[in-house]
Amino acid sequence: MTKLELFALTFTVIVAFSAVSAYKTTIVTTIVEDNGLVPPLLDGLDNPQEQCRSQIQSQQLDHCQMHLTQGIQNPRRPFQREQQHLQQCCSQLNQVNPECQCDAIRQVFNEARRQGGQRAISQIASKAQRLPNDCGLEVQHCPL
Repeated sequence: MTKLELFALTFTVIVAFSAVSAYKTTIVTTIVEDNGLVPPLLDGLDNPQEQCRSQIQSQQLDHCQMHLTQGIQNPRRPFQREQQHLQQCCSQLNQVNPECQCDAIRQVFNEARRQGGQRAISQIASKAQRLPNDCGLEVQHCPL
């Protein structure tokens, strides 16, 4: 009887082993090379809003503000001058990281709104909302 039990045990182990070995595991690894450079946006700041605020403060966005308030403070200003401010504004916005561009537009909008007063808010808002499209920014729409 022991031989029969030993045979049954051996047979069970062989069946169990073949069932377990039928499964195949594949491990995929990805190697990312680090060039040692820290992106300027991530330099010491953890909060994305802080990162944007810091970057926007370091940028000069005065042409964007002039573009938004143009025609409100001085309606007779030449069209060529308006286009010049728009082009320089776009250049300034393109220097801001794409994830911070809406924050930059909102900041410029708020400053222009303070300068232009409540009566001109719809014109300023309209110009601000067109900036992503007019400047060909990665961001398509920025809620003000």
